[in-house]
Amino acid sequence: MPTNLYTEPENAVLAGVFLASTLHLLTGLTGFWLLRNLFAASTGHPWLWASASLAVLATVFLMLRGYFANWGRRKQESSSSPVLLGILKSVQAIGSPFVSLILPLKELVGQTRVAFGTPSPTEELSLSLDQAPTEPASPEEKGLLKAIVNFSSITVKQIMRSRVDVIALHRRLPYSALLKQIQQWGYSRVPVYSQGLDKLDGILYVKDILPYLNAPADFVWQNLIRTPYFVPENKKIDELLREFQERRVHMALVVNEYGETTGLITLEDVIEEIVGEIHDELDEEEDHYYTQLDEHTYLFEGRTSLHDFCKIVDPPADLMKDTKDNVESVAGLMLRLFSRIPHTGEEIQWGPYLFRIEAADSKKIKKVRVHEPVPHPHNEKE
Repeated sequence: MPTNLYTEPENAVLAGVFLASTLHLLTGLTGFWLLRNLFAASTGHPWLWASASLAVLATVFLMLRGYFANWGRRKQESSSSPVLLGILKSVQAIGSPFVSLILPLKELVGQTRVAFGTPSPTEELSLSLDQAPTEPASPEEKGLLKAIVNFSSITVKQIMRSRVDVIALHRRLPYSALLKQIQQWGYSRVPVYSQGLDKLDGILYVKDILPYLNAPADFVWQNLIRTPYFVPENKKIDELLREFQERRVHMALVVNEYGETTGLITLEDVIEEIVGEIHDELDEEEDHYYTQLDEHTYLFEGRTSLHDFCKIVDPPADLMKDTKDNVESVAGLMLRLFSRIPHTGEEIQWGPYLFRIEAADSKKIKKVRVHEPVPHPHNEKE
């Protein structure tokens, strides 16, 4: 039974709450009965005496409860002690009938919420931002608050740079060619590979090369390669942000369940999920993954992640419910809707949206135009 205290702590908590509530009720009733009989034969107003005594008794109960709560917190770290484990086991055993009644009711409530479309706590909080009755916030402020609310639910896979867009250096590259490519790309950190991205040797920090800019052509720059930091696709970005801070790194390589490299993610990518796009003096306007043609029409790059697409277009949640887990990009969404590689000029309707393939070849979809003739209420400008 002790393992249940760790694998099913919720049951032990519910049992403890039930026993504590029962003891409070029994003690209160017993104390009231004793006090009423004690002061029944006294002169004056017996009910007044009983009420005063109950007030004193309630105060004592509150003081004791506070004391034992502090004692419990102090003992929490030593929960493996035999005495405390024995108490917890007894509490769980005595309160188990109550738990067996409460848990099915709790599950029924959860099913009822789903059946009637009741939003989750995160959805409720996000919805409340749109319906705040006091001092209306600007669209920028609401966007920032929603980004903070949704931050903990976003995975690395949703915001990473896909493998096909990752720029890397070959380990055998001569030093002179290396300097030219670094100058051409303008990145401060670049992955280094031997036999493709699945055989990454590490990350080259450009700042490590600065002291050797005048080194001879046979300079062994490979000695400057740093050990890469790998993260799984399903890691939440709030956890990744903490790890970036603890490890003092700004870049991680993303791998799937088979250990294959699927992309790259940086600290800037994570922060942009809260504050929006961050552009520096090296960013070029043509690198944007979408263009707004008019109020209700957008032109997207096929490689645009579905997560970024949803941030711009903001489609209805029910429309995206069965899509997000199986599709990673706008091109992937088109392949799912067409069930083949479509040709340039083809169109397809998806919910309120009309998609038109603006550029494609026999291997991939390059550009997609998205038009929403009648925007749904959630997309209307405030």
